[in-house]
Amino acid sequence: MFGRQLKRKPVYKKGDKYTYDMRNYRPMSITHLFGELLKKLMYNRIISFLYDNMIFSETQNDFKKGKSIDTAFQSFIERIQEALEKRVHTIGVFLGLTKAYDVLNHKLLLEKLFYYRIRGSTNLCFRS
Repeated sequence: MFGRQLKRKPVYKKGDKYTYDMRNYRPMSITHLFGELLKKLMYNRIISFLYDNMIFSETQNDFKKGKSIDTAFQSFIERIQEALEKRVHTIGVFLGLTKAYDVLNHKLLLEKLFYYRIRGSTNLCFRS
């Protein structure tokens, strides 16, 4: 079971499905139950570690209990309203991160994990 090769198939992301432009697809491993369980275990342990060590910022909305895109948007609107009330010049910069994972700098990500004290076998697991 563990020695068996995992099958890979392209998974559609966005764009025209029928042009067969490879940039519109991403490779997807068809993992077995063990891989999914390991992924969930790692996620839970890291999130617990980040909470226990108070690594999350107060302004962090993703991955926090009771926070979401809605709370991020609400906070954004409140800051704009405060700036308008104080007659402060306000500028917004909005970035489209549609294909952010396609350009993720893995070396930088591993350095960040190390910086936040996610080291040893856990960091090696991500490195592999």
